[in-house]
Amino acid sequence: MLTRSCNQINRVCRYALCGALTLSLCLPVWASKKDDDYKAAQAAAAAGQNEQAMKLYCSVAKEDPSYKDAKQNCDNIKTELLKEEGRNEGRYSDGVKAFDAGDYDQAEQKFRNIRSGQYLSDAQNYLNLKIPQARKDAAARAAAAQNNNDAAMSAKFDQAVQAYNGNNFSTAQGLFGQISGKRQPDAQSYLNKILQYNQAMQDGDNHANSKDYKSAVDGYTQAASIKADGPGNPQSKISQMRSLMASESTPLSTPTPANNNPPVNHVVAAIVEPSRPKLDIDKLMRDADAAKKKGDIGTAKGKYMAILSENPANAAAKAGLESLPKDSNAVASADADRMLANGIGEFYKGAYEEAEVHIKDYIELNGGKSALAYFYRAASKLTRYYLGGEKPDQKKLYSDAEADFRMAKKTPSFNPPEKMVSPKIIQVFKSTS
Repeated sequence: MLTRSCNQINRVCRYALCGALTLSLCLPVWASKKDDDYKAAQAAAAAGQNEQAMKLYCSVAKEDPSYKDAKQNCDNIKTELLKEEGRNEGRYSDGVKAFDAGDYDQAEQKFRNIRSGQYLSDAQNYLNLKIPQARKDAAARAAAAQNNNDAAMSAKFDQAVQAYNGNNFSTAQGLFGQISGKRQPDAQSYLNKILQYNQAMQDGDNHANSKDYKSAVDGYTQAASIKADGPGNPQSKISQMRSLMASESTPLSTPTPANNNPPVNHVVAAIVEPSRPKLDIDKLMRDADAAKKKGDIGTAKGKYMAILSENPANAAAKAGLESLPKDSNAVASADADRMLANGIGEFYKGAYEEAEVHIKDYIELNGGKSALAYFYRAASKLTRYYLGGEKPDQKKLYSDAEADFRMAKKTPSFNPPEKMVSPKIIQVFKSTS
């Protein structure tokens, strides 16, 4: 009996000793884990990961309420997280309002400031999905609206050009003034031309009223260079002014020339310029550019010249001519003859200086009918010489005309249009060697 009791006591003592030994072995491990969790909580707090820091601090405090300041830190972070959640609620609400109003930059800023809590997931959804899609949709709507506006402006621009071509400048100005977008620079160019044209015509009228016919010609010529067939018919007014100038400088009783040839100025009124179809400027420009690209310099040159014969101020045609090789001797295609025709037409209208400018351009650009061009330039200079009274200080006009006749005669097959000019001009042509 005594022996059994002793054995039991020995077993109890062994168990007690073992438990004490286990406890003594576990205590260092448990203390090490608290230290690790505490340090991890500090690192999380320093990195701004407050939720993770709170969990770690609170876990350590739960195990050991007296361990350093774990409980205090746990409570402090809990309080701060509650405050931050309140701020996040305001940020989220403001972000949604900004998004609904289409202010995606402001919405993005608000949502990016939400870094924790129950609104984080929804904020990220806006940032990653809703805002990018909304921006894409807005860009598509803006592009569609711009396309619609461009189409509307293009249609209005076409109406304005039609009014301009029909000499309805008032309507054209109103329409051009409404153009915006891509066509606005072109519209402004037309507005500038209308303004310059009206000013030039007004200048011509003012000088004509004061009987300063030469200055009037300058004004009308400037207007004609902008739009030859514009309102008020500047070409006709140039002819009127030149007739008035000629009548002032010609004696009332003009002696009959010894050879009984009619005066040169009688020929002018006897010629009626044939009407010509209007050019398709856009097609000519496309064809000219295509020819230049293929290296067909003659065709390109001719088509650019045809455009300038219709619109001397066409910047694109001027640039096209400038871009052609300067050393090319290619003869301009027949399209260029339109420029020569303009010059001849101006000659018969009495616009001699303008005629000579156009014919000069035709010659310098190597037009195909150079002999005819030289002939009419000479005819124009001779006409000016005769109308000016054959004064000694105008003798250079006569010698220049002879030089042009010589150039015309270099083409053996050339026959002058004898029935279309004064016999006096033909006589000088035949006598020039």
